[in-house]
Amino acid sequence: MSGFVLLRVRAHRLLLAAALLSVLLTTTVLTTLAAFSGAIGDAGPRQALRTRAASAAALQVKAQLPTGARGPADRAVARGARRAFDGLPFTVRTLVRSGPYALPRALRSPGARTGEPDLTHLAALDRSRLTLTAGHWPGPAAHGRVPVALPEAAAARLGVAPGRPFTLDNRLSGPSRLAVEVTGVYRPKDRTDPYWTLDDLGGRGVRTAGFTTYGPLLTDPAAFRGGSPAPDTVGWLATADFRSLAADRLAPLAAAAGPAPKALMADPAFAGRATVTTDLPDALGKLRRALLVNRSTILIVALQLILLAGYALLLVSRMLRTERAGETALLRARGGSRRRIAGLALAESLLLAAPAAVRPGPSPRPPPLPGRRGSPTRAPRRASRPDPGRTGQRSPAAGCCPRRTTPAPGWTTGEPR
Repeated sequence: MSGFVLLRVRAHRLLLAAALLSVLLTTTVLTTLAAFSGAIGDAGPRQALRTRAASAAALQVKAQLPTGARGPADRAVARGARRAFDGLPFTVRTLVRSGPYALPRALRSPGARTGEPDLTHLAALDRSRLTLTAGHWPGPAAHGRVPVALPEAAAARLGVAPGRPFTLDNRLSGPSRLAVEVTGVYRPKDRTDPYWTLDDLGGRGVRTAGFTTYGPLLTDPAAFRGGSPAPDTVGWLATADFRSLAADRLAPLAAAAGPAPKALMADPAFAGRATVTTDLPDALGKLRRALLVNRSTILIVALQLILLAGYALLLVSRMLRTERAGETALLRARGGSRRRIAGLALAESLLLAAPAAVRPGPSPRPPPLPGRRGSPTRAPRRASRPDPGRTGQRSPAAGCCPRRTTPAPGWTTGEPR
């Protein structure tokens, strides 16, 4: 049967090749669209949460802590971040800030030394977020002065270079004066980093809102452990590693991040003095809606492609049916049943769908048709051997002239008796 099927396919190879090409192209494009949708569904939210939605996806904690409460607070923030990020890897960075200090009026221009003084504050920053542009990093306090580093924008506006000492006036409780010495100048590596949401100045170095604030003045973390300056606010920023996040985890992550801020504020380590914020549930909701729109668009394109491929196959099948009408009528006339003809069509379809599944036989001759025995062509009848005893026939041993034979009784020879 396989040889006969191959002959039928070869007779209409152009139409069948068009049908096969339509199926192949449609399958390839649909597979590509499915792979693209899956890749975008995973890579899109990851990229968004690492870039434009990074600040919203972070967990920010600010608290005013008494002396000795820093350790339990660090552990509480780690537990809250683990709960909010649903088990994803995370990193916690801190910013310890002092209360406000007044800068000396001598740092102003001579015509602007009246009125309220400019303010600043000291802070222990994460140095991995900074770039040193002049001098060196501040170390522990020595000789009664606290080494500090100024932001680049503040140093340029105040005209202060490394090596310049001055005295700050405390605006709140604590020692009334604090002697500092500038050892270096720094600038943020990336001011759009979510870390700078912990800074009231946002990493800009200068802010004017009724009065001008410069800073923060970077100092060594050991300076706050000595009590001068005294820490006023501690900030934590927890950021998750979203590289392993899949699209099917967006909903569970949003459900876990929703109640996390309230649970962290109620932790006994903060005694109700903490402020916890995160916009991760809202950011995940926006990403889920964007992902739904993207998948809907791809689905519409896939449906249009399937319809076009269906129309093409329908057209090819109608043309093939017209071409096969005569062959089908001939097969029916020679005894082919509907079942046998349908079986030939099915074998032909399988040959187009999976060429490796059909192995043609060694002989290309068509099989015998139903209702006939033996070969479809009648074998030639063997010629009978001539009988030498019959009249008018030559014996194989005879010469060129036929031998006269005696007529049978009752025959007329034409001679007179």
